[in-house]
Amino acid sequence: MTDDFDRQLCKECPNLYADRHASMRETCMCWGFDTGPGWNKLIRDLSLKLEALILQFPEEERRYYRASQVKEKYGTLRFYMIGATDEMFDLIDQAEEDSCKICEECGEPGEERPGGWIKTLCDKCWSEQEQKQAERLIAYKRKTNA
Repeated sequence: MTDDFDRQLCKECPNLYADRHASMRETCMCWGFDTGPGWNKLIRDLSLKLEALILQFPEEERRYYRASQVKEKYGTLRFYMIGATDEMFDLIDQAEEDSCKICEECGEPGEERPGGWIKTLCDKCWSEQEQKQAERLIAYKRKTNA
């Protein structure tokens, strides 16, 4: 995720991401959004829906509904909050489920790909990743055999 997208998302969803720059002792949001750019639309759509739900609460209660971590794990989106309603959890569950069909790199239709690190990628991004891994292996072998 780019810094511009990060800033824009925090601006559009100030309640949801109120802890974005808080201390690591308080939240994992201090690390930012740990996902590829292909999921930007998915995360933005989810965030706007969650922000709208948060705004329905009285101002003094909104602090109970904040994102605590947004990341990729095992090839899919993980979106954690410090508190959420059933409706919020349903939205999060749907976005996490949708993420396993969206390439994390480019946003095109994708699927979970095995390897040292499970990722959801389209055929093109998967091929590019495989090529880079092969090039790194060749370079490593040249370096260690030299």
